[in-house]
Amino acid sequence: MQTNLELSKSPNDVPELQRTKCPELPPSDYIWDQDTFRHIGQGSVKMAKALSVLNFETKESFKKSMLEFSAKGDYAPSMILPIVSAINKSLKGAEVSSLDTAWVALAIKIPSFMTAFGAIKNFFIFWKARDPMAISEDALQLLSIVKVRLGRRFNVLSDDPEKSWLTDEEYEALLASVWRNYQNDLFSTSDTLMLLLSMQYARRPLQLAHLKISDFRIAAPDDSSGLSGMVVSFPGVKDLSAETGFRSSKFEHHPVPDHIWKLFEIQREEIRTLFELKLCICLSDSEIEMLPVFTTSDRLTGAVSKLTEHYRFDWRTNLDHQQFHMKSAGVSQVLSWRPTGRRKTVPPFSHRTGLPIVVNATRLRHTRARQLARKGVARHVLSHWMGHTHERSLLQYYNDPAEDARKLDEAIAPALMPLAMAFAGNLIDNEDQASRHNDPISRLEFAKGSELKNVGNCGKQSFCSTTSIPIPCYRCRYFEPLVTSPHEEVLEALLIRQEEESRALHIGGARNLLIPIDLSADILAVQNCIDRCNTRKIELGIA
Repeated sequence: MQTNLELSKSPNDVPELQRTKCPELPPSDYIWDQDTFRHIGQGSVKMAKALSVLNFETKESFKKSMLEFSAKGDYAPSMILPIVSAINKSLKGAEVSSLDTAWVALAIKIPSFMTAFGAIKNFFIFWKARDPMAISEDALQLLSIVKVRLGRRFNVLSDDPEKSWLTDEEYEALLASVWRNYQNDLFSTSDTLMLLLSMQYARRPLQLAHLKISDFRIAAPDDSSGLSGMVVSFPGVKDLSAETGFRSSKFEHHPVPDHIWKLFEIQREEIRTLFELKLCICLSDSEIEMLPVFTTSDRLTGAVSKLTEHYRFDWRTNLDHQQFHMKSAGVSQVLSWRPTGRRKTVPPFSHRTGLPIVVNATRLRHTRARQLARKGVARHVLSHWMGHTHERSLLQYYNDPAEDARKLDEAIAPALMPLAMAFAGNLIDNEDQASRHNDPISRLEFAKGSELKNVGNCGKQSFCSTTSIPIPCYRCRYFEPLVTSPHEEVLEALLIRQEEESRALHIGGARNLLIPIDLSADILAVQNCIDRCNTRKIELGIA
């Protein structure tokens, strides 16, 4: 009888006999290149000097355990290099030959070590379980009882004008400069889109680095975002309940305005062209959706090399791989106005320091959050916007004494401002009652369209330096306004001009950043004058 198994020269080579063979593990994202720890495509830490303080057995045990710990997936890939770097720094600065309490005492004085302390402690517990000689029992116990000092001062609460959130003036100057540099070809489409996404949505650099073309879309009626129209879905990076792999966290959905969508469409075409020219391929529409929104020519070259040589993948069928995406550090450089590591274009100057504004991803994130908090956005809404899982993370954004003072001032202003900046002149029923009714020069007129409308007279006999008549006159004790004059039109003109001052800068606008204007005192004085005129009209029976 003929068997279904195709026998080869040796019966032991039958394929069915290999069904229970140990599966071959895929290449790891982490490797040791001699004494250099590498996260493929993301970065490396040179540890030759640090590991030289350990004996050969401990050194090899450390390297093996670090690879196993990294592959476990207990921590996000973005955390592994900082952990290794902190351990590296602690060993380089320690004059010890073993990991004992003396080493721990020195290590806990290093800021980067304490920043990643929880993860580092777990690594040493993990290592100790596999190699009892890795670290002394006393050192491990000391690590277990060390408390990380809380209550550090957050930059968002700092008084340092180069660390805290940006003021409205700094933010608007920065925004205007971004657009101006793009229009003058000083910023690429990629850099401009990156900066605008950060300033609009307060996303972290890693979230921008992980964006794909498919994350920008026109929402379908049954879209998972629950939104309509143009939508962007940012991949989360700090979701505590999520997996730790590439783009495995929950997505954060936001509507997209027209100006950002149009810029994205330009960027999509530039990315498609870059891939096709650099890799000599022709992309289908479905393949374009897999591509990163942000990458570089060098990144594509490196991705093809790593996918082929290290991962043993066919790069052509793995265009969605993380290796094609820009690194988080590269995004951070762009957000700091240093896309190549060096500053080619200087940010606008700060009105607080007189120096170029210090820009980085953290400041932009803090600024946007503070802006939304000041607008009265509820904490749970801001928590969703920022991608936080706990509202307690937002307390610093609502700790805003300056805004509390502004709201208090706004609340009591109606009672106090009229006393401080009230109309101080004397009402007249007609021009005959004016102090200088025979002097035509004393007449004060307001231009409305092509007409000059009389609003009253000036009772001052000597020279007056006021040039923008009649606006300042409403706060002058010599002003004699006519009860029947159109003071409402003066108020309307002031309100329109003040509203223009509050708008963002635009071509043809009346706003001048170098000469800011505050008309609030004049508005109050004119309103006070109108109220008194209305009262007088009632007395005269002409209301």
